[in-house]
Amino acid sequence: MLAKIKKAALVIFITCLIWVWADLSLDKSLSGQTMTIIASKANPKLWVTIDGKAEVQIKADISGPTVKISELNKRIQTGEEKLDVVFDPEKENMATPGDYSLSDVRKFLAESEKIRDYGLTVKSAQPDKISDIKVVALKEKTLPIKCVDEADNEIPVAKITPEIVTMLAPDIPSTAEQIIEARVKLTSAAERKQARGGTITKNPYITLAKNEVRYSEAIVKIELPALSEDMKPYTIRGTLGFIFSANLAGRYEVEFTKRPEIGSIPILATPEAKDAYEQKQFEVLLEVQDDDVSQAEVTRQIVYNFPAQYVREDKIRLKGDPVEAKFKLVPVTATDQNQPTIIITASE
Repeated sequence: MLAKIKKAALVIFITCLIWVWADLSLDKSLSGQTMTIIASKANPKLWVTIDGKAEVQIKADISGPTVKISELNKRIQTGEEKLDVVFDPEKENMATPGDYSLSDVRKFLAESEKIRDYGLTVKSAQPDKISDIKVVALKEKTLPIKCVDEADNEIPVAKITPEIVTMLAPDIPSTAEQIIEARVKLTSAAERKQARGGTITKNPYITLAKNEVRYSEAIVKIELPALSEDMKPYTIRGTLGFIFSANLAGRYEVEFTKRPEIGSIPILATPEAKDAYEQKQFEVLLEVQDDDVSQAEVTRQIVYNFPAQYVREDKIRLKGDPVEAKFKLVPVTATDQNQPTIIITASE
């Protein structure tokens, strides 16, 4: 009797093992997974863009053994893993400057180190082709240096030593992409205060594309003159305007999840600059970009619409740090009555 019980238990145990093995050996899918293709910066003499950007996102359907997919999904959910894949033009035989395309995105993702390490398969990708890949040569150029504040307004009174820098920049003469200057940025009131009391050091940089900058290894010194005696602190009330492109104007409106605090704006200014600022129709602006439509929520600093003349003369500036707005875009319907004031910019 005992022998029969042991035999039955053994059979059940083996059966369970077979079921577990069979379950683990089955493929499981991860559909609509976001993967990011990032342009490589491994070769400092090449500037690579994909659809005009440093990176693009792809939706992919991934499959593989259940245990592998479960492990990957868990790591993605906890933020331990991001499905980032580097596009290296040299490995793709695209190192010569020019225009290229990636005809089979699914194959490219499937052969990436990230996917192979997990032992997974890419079943499909959307889009399945990338037609705009640009590879631009960077060459040594000597560029003048401009000093700007955190809002990218020039600070013309800044003294920069040395005033020029030699660094790698795009070799595209007579085009819109030509880089004609390098910049150094004072990113806060604290940095401007430091520059007024002595010097602050920075690495000059150039902007290659949206959100992509390249820094020089050179270090320059920045000095600002002492505050003008007639600059005083003021607090003014702000009115908010919106900058929409022609593509969005009249079709979408801003719905705030966090409205920026503009009821009292602290500034340092001369009396004339302060009066000119108060004469603005909108003291602050919120820039709305075309790709904001696809975002669940956008976080962006507002723009302080200081009079350009007094900014150039360093007679007005924000006292403190810019504030942020959080918002989403919602379609405008025919029944909408309370539309925000819109400033329309020319479409590009």
